[in-house]
Amino acid sequence: MKDKNVNIQASEEVSYDTIIKNDSMIQNRERVSIRQICAFIDDTVERTGWANPSILEIGFNDGSRFRELCEIYKYASFTGLEVREKQVEDMIKQGYDCRLVKTEIFDEFFENGEKFDIIFGFAVLHHMSDPYKTLESIMRLLKPGGVLLFIREAHKYDVLSHLYTTLRGNWAYEKNTLKVKSKLLKELLARHTTDYSVEFDNNGLVTCFERFSSFYCKLKLNKVPLWNGITIIARVGADNKSE
Repeated sequence: MKDKNVNIQASEEVSYDTIIKNDSMIQNRERVSIRQICAFIDDTVERTGWANPSILEIGFNDGSRFRELCEIYKYASFTGLEVREKQVEDMIKQGYDCRLVKTEIFDEFFENGEKFDIIFGFAVLHHMSDPYKTLESIMRLLKPGGVLLFIREAHKYDVLSHLYTTLRGNWAYEKNTLKVKSKLLKELLARHTTDYSVEFDNNGLVTCFERFSSFYCKLKLNKVPLWNGITIIARVGADNKSE
């Protein structure tokens, strides 16, 4: 597979700004994502009893979420991957285990056979050249009993995400984006494990506004595929078929 999106994602010239320039909105979106990831880690650690889980974040962006999670879970061992050199260098200078990656097949990056207990990402897969092959490669990085979480992946038919792309006009970043399909994700995961879920999640723009997000959920609009992204959870256990 040609990783045609790597150079686009790695460009330091690409803008990751939102359309609406509102600091509180952006901060709320960050808080929501951190709450989701923390709930996931807490549940996993409670269920497994892991004393020092190894955790990998795919695409840590500017590192703010990564740093906060490292502070919350001081007993865990965190590793971060990112395609932009400046962000990686900044994080390394701050003492974090962050690494520059230039491939979308992540198990090939860890040539020493390194594996992880928990792997997560936020709005990452839908920017890969082939998100399904990328997800399979990520599953191969899980230890037995390991779990993965990907939040806010743009659905193939997520109208709001396509509208956002159009309004943003950032085609250098978005033109090769392949949005994911829930059906194909389920088929892929079912080949590797029976312990998985693929659920629709509030659209990213909606979760930026806490009150609107609550109202949105009450109307059950967060269950509508046309308007929302996808959250993926999977565990590789004894029934793992990929070994």
